[in-house]
Amino acid sequence: MSEPSAPEPVAPDPAAAESSAANVEAPSPQRPWAIAVRWVFYAAIVAAFAWFLTSVDWHALDGLEVGWAWVIVASLVALAFRYLGVVVWRVVLARLGAAHLPRFAVMADIYAKAWLARYIPGTIPWIAGKVYLAAEQGVSKSRLAVSTLVEAAAQIVAVGAVSLTLLALDPRIGEISPTLRVLVAVGAVLGFVAMTPPVFNRFLTLGFRLLKRGEATHVGWDVVGSSLGLYGVGAAVSGLAYALLLKAIVPETGAGDLLFLVGAFGFAGVVGMLTPLVPSGLGTRDAAQMVLLLVVLPAPTAALVVIVSRVWSAAVDVLFWAVATVVGRAARS
Repeated sequence: MSEPSAPEPVAPDPAAAESSAANVEAPSPQRPWAIAVRWVFYAAIVAAFAWFLTSVDWHALDGLEVGWAWVIVASLVALAFRYLGVVVWRVVLARLGAAHLPRFAVMADIYAKAWLARYIPGTIPWIAGKVYLAAEQGVSKSRLAVSTLVEAAAQIVAVGAVSLTLLALDPRIGEISPTLRVLVAVGAVLGFVAMTPPVFNRFLTLGFRLLKRGEATHVGWDVVGSSLGLYGVGAAVSGLAYALLLKAIVPETGAGDLLFLVGAFGFAGVVGMLTPLVPSGLGTRDAAQMVLLLVVLPAPTAALVVIVSRVWSAAVDVLFWAVATVVGRAARS
């Protein structure tokens, strides 16, 4: 009786191997120039944040009395919103086909560092920081670039649409501009159209072609829907945090103003994100807050709230970075 022949080895599928290689890249080696670039990035953040601190009118806060319990609750809610951004980023990367993603704590550490880069003028440091730091963990650079653009666009569109809808539903908005309802509707529609896969993918393809960075990873409806849905919830979370902070400063604020305040603070944040040459939207975000807060507050109180919210938001950013750094280091060990 002849012995059964051994099964022939199966040749690996080149297409599958190529697809797998596209999803993950080898972690960047810790070369001297890479370490130098990272520290220059950190130094730029420190310098920009220091400049931000000098721009605050600290004398306006003399004698300020706040309800610290409300401040603590508002800070925890604001911290949750920042972690929601990490969730959106990870979901988008996963649905774009990125394999072997770092642990959530590590991604939060990267996200928090890049988040502080918003204090550097322009939006490039914020986007480039996430791509560069995450690429060191072996994530595909092309997918990182696309995911970062999707996450930023979804944040602007979803938060903007929800916030402006809340403002449009409040009859007091007519005191500011009778045409705002029309602008809200047009802006929301244009923003959503820009994020639809047929339109968004064309912009991606054009951008990658101009930068000569290879082929862009196209997005599908699942990516758009999940990112918009999550940031739709995020709009309520972020606006609620600011509304709770206002309660700490102006205790007589009533529940009837809650939806308006959520919309006002969310809208001001979007205005800041859409101002690329101003660090963290300073000036434009403050101006939008001031105009909308005048509907429910006298001018001196509204001006004080704007200053306090600016300082408090920066403090929460630092808290986010501190928590994410500590937890991220523990996850790497």
